[in-house]
Amino acid sequence: MLCCTLVIATTAAGPLRYQGGDTPAEPRWAQPGPYRSPDWSDFSLSTFRSDQPIVGTYFFYWFDADTLRASGEQFPLTPVDEQTQSFFSPAWYEKQFGDMLDAGIDFVLPDYWGEPGQYNRRVAPAPDRNLFATEGIPPMVEALQHLEQAGKSLKIGLFLDTSILNDADLTTESEKQIFYATIRDYFSRIPPRYWAAIDGRPIVFLYDAQRVSAFDQSTFDYVYARFAEDFGGLQPWIVREWQWYTAKNTGSNEVLRTAGLYNWGAAAFGFNPDTRFTVAEVGPGFTSFDEQGPNAVDTPRRGGAYYEDNLRLAVASGRKIMAIETWNELDEGTGILETREFGRQYIELTRRYADLFKRGDQAGSAGASSKNRSSG
Repeated sequence: MLCCTLVIATTAAGPLRYQGGDTPAEPRWAQPGPYRSPDWSDFSLSTFRSDQPIVGTYFFYWFDADTLRASGEQFPLTPVDEQTQSFFSPAWYEKQFGDMLDAGIDFVLPDYWGEPGQYNRRVAPAPDRNLFATEGIPPMVEALQHLEQAGKSLKIGLFLDTSILNDADLTTESEKQIFYATIRDYFSRIPPRYWAAIDGRPIVFLYDAQRVSAFDQSTFDYVYARFAEDFGGLQPWIVREWQWYTAKNTGSNEVLRTAGLYNWGAAAFGFNPDTRFTVAEVGPGFTSFDEQGPNAVDTPRRGGAYYEDNLRLAVASGRKIMAIETWNELDEGTGILETREFGRQYIELTRRYADLFKRGDQAGSAGASSKNRSSG
């Protein structure tokens, strides 16, 4: 993985400053960590370049083997470590992160559900509400430290699961503060040297906007300004899902401005060629395992052919970010992790095309093919 070292990035006139008057009160659930100004001052990062092809994946860390055994919950995929997987376990993260590196993945996007109490319902299959979201971060960081000590580097961004926003109006100062505090608390718990960044800007992917009642450009400008104040002048590299493309419920159809745009749903519906998307989204297939009826979706893996078709299109797209949907969303059958059903087939397939993607090898992708496809 190619990285370069960054000296703290600020705008030419210095960091952006929040211009909205008095900062709204902190949410009662907010518990920021130690890695923010003024208590922390070293925000130097290693960073990817915006002209550099990189590969990331969405990682769901709400699993706990003891809880799953007690509940009897079943999934269409069976991880090889199903008896020991746990968001409490550094060893579990280290296994998953090591396999991601084997797959040629450069950065991971943990699916973050915010602080306990922010979303006061159980997040299945986690044990209780969204406690996993914060309790899983220290062992996650420990796993990154172990990899670092072994001379390996996997960078970590944020996949903000916007389901927690509870129909917030992100044009209001109070709701903007809730939105921002969620992002801030996550990054402030992780040492900056592990942050995934592009051109010195920490990576934030936003899930869709179904649970957001309103937003506009001021929603993102607020985040940029407040983030710079808390993190040494840095501004996030925000990649928003298609539902955030234009302002919502503001009387305007303004196209919003952030660093990138992607379309969730590649696992079920395939690669989207729309040139407005800056991310090449790919996935191996999808199943509505626990849902029947007219809304159920079943996209067979076809022995890996569906995934490989997606990967070829991603390589040919010329986009600079490829995002794999997903590493381990077991309930929807979209994982590419090592499983009893497929072994390491999808890890190896990902590595083959990740290497082609990073080389910009469109000719190579046209000639590549899976030699040992299982029935999936």
